[in-house]
Order: sequence, then C-alpha cells, then structure tokens
Amino acid sequence: LYDRSSNPRKKGLVLINSVGVIDGDYYGNPGNEGHIFAQMRNITDQEVVLEVGERVVQAVFAPFLIADGDEADGVRTGGFGSTGH
Repeated sequence: LYDRSSNPRKKGLVLINSVGVIDGDYYGNPGNEGHIFAQMRNITDQEVVLEVGERVVQAVFAPFLIADGDEADGVRTGGFGSTGH
C-alpha cells in the first residue's frame, strides 16, 4: 500500500508506515473478512471525516514465489504486527 500523494495537503493524512506490505497469507484470512486495513495519522489539529469509497491509499500487487522447502509450521491468523508470532 502507498499513500496517495495528495493526502497530506488535501486531507492532512499520512500512511503511518510509509509503505504497507501485505503478506501473502492475508488473503482468505477469516480474521480480516477479506478487508485490507491501512493505519493513517492525522497530522492536523482538525478532525478528518472520510466518506465511504473515498480513495486514501493505492495498492500495487506483485507476484511472489515460494522457495523450495519453505514449509509453514502452522496457520497464522493475525493482522498488524503478527508476523513472527
């Protein structure tokens, strides 16, 4: 995920981690019901209200490969900050 370049100027919002990388096992996870979440920070002193469907981030989808012998020990069902847990 990438922040839209107009967010800071128009909305006063920035994507907290600059670039959000979503792990491959996030898709189909019952814990997120298919939704992708983005953590934003309001850099103004004003309340920001977003309308349904308003565009605040951009996604770039990239193919990935799985290395031979890279076997998972279990199923991860976390979201933010759950890698390695």
